[in-house]
Amino acid sequence: MEMAGEEMINGFEQEIENTQLRLKTDIKKTGGNFGRMLLILAISTYAIGLIIILIIQIKGRILGIDTTTNKELNIIFGISQDKYNFLVGYLPCMIADVIAIIIAIKTTKIKLKADIFTQNKSSKAFILLGTISCIGTGMISSIIYFVYSTIIKNYGIIIPEPDFSFPTQSIYLILFLIYVCLLGPILEEIIFRGFILKSMQKYGNLTAIIVSSILFSMFHLNLVQFVNPVIMGIILGFITIKSKSIVPSIIAHIFNNSMAFTAVGISLLKMPVVGSIFSVTYFLVGTLALTLFIIKYGKEFFELIKENTIILKTYEKVRYSFSGLWALTYITFYVIFVAGFMILTNVIKS
Repeated sequence: MEMAGEEMINGFEQEIENTQLRLKTDIKKTGGNFGRMLLILAISTYAIGLIIILIIQIKGRILGIDTTTNKELNIIFGISQDKYNFLVGYLPCMIADVIAIIIAIKTTKIKLKADIFTQNKSSKAFILLGTISCIGTGMISSIIYFVYSTIIKNYGIIIPEPDFSFPTQSIYLILFLIYVCLLGPILEEIIFRGFILKSMQKYGNLTAIIVSSILFSMFHLNLVQFVNPVIMGIILGFITIKSKSIVPSIIAHIFNNSMAFTAVGISLLKMPVVGSIFSVTYFLVGTLALTLFIIKYGKEFFELIKENTIILKTYEKVRYSFSGLWALTYITFYVIFVAGFMILTNVIKS
């Protein structure tokens, strides 16, 4: 009887080990697939930008157009800076996002209509409060960024900042706003709360939210947008999982970007009274919405992120998500890119 009992225990332990190994391998593969996808996305963005620059120069030579750069006149390669920023900056981003979505469609079992753009299962009150609470997460992120950026700047190090300045030409201002306030949020939500979050959910909701939020932060490739995507990713991940659709998270993302650029636009008006009223309202509404969202749905959030940790703990699942060759390659690319750009910026400024 004792021998039989020991054999049963040994068999059970062996089965646990085999299950762990299969789960580790599967998580590693899934994380690696998304690391590869985001690496292709990043490289494609800059490759497409370089190709467009080459086309501009070749076209200029064929047609006899001056393609020199005059920064004093805001002319880059013979075209206005607004046109250049769109053609070399935002257009490649859109194309690369679409490429990433195509790759995700081909490499995952997630379907756009059946799994991502599904019918919303949450209340309008939840969506509304979750959407407005994004203002609060943005303020928290700004405070955190202010702290660590101040520490870094005290050492004389300049943090490169993305150029989100408004174009002066009407057509490119419209295209800019369409991208940052509409198309960008839609494409990013399809990638991160669609394919990545949905694919990782089979390992647990908490694992899915953490991994998708970290990748969302890395996707931006800069230290300015380092904290906000993580915190935003948690809120958007919760909204997506509870509603069982990415439509509410798309709405929240569009609202977040639109409000952020509304704030920038108001600051450019140089009307102190209007700016002060907006800032106070923005702060109060954001703080109140986030507080109410946490109070009303905090308990449900913690219930929702409970996952099976008998085979693997959550931190182990997250670790294995980033342990594959492609995931490590993407991490290496991220570190080299961010550090290299920072070094280059400081060398040029010095």
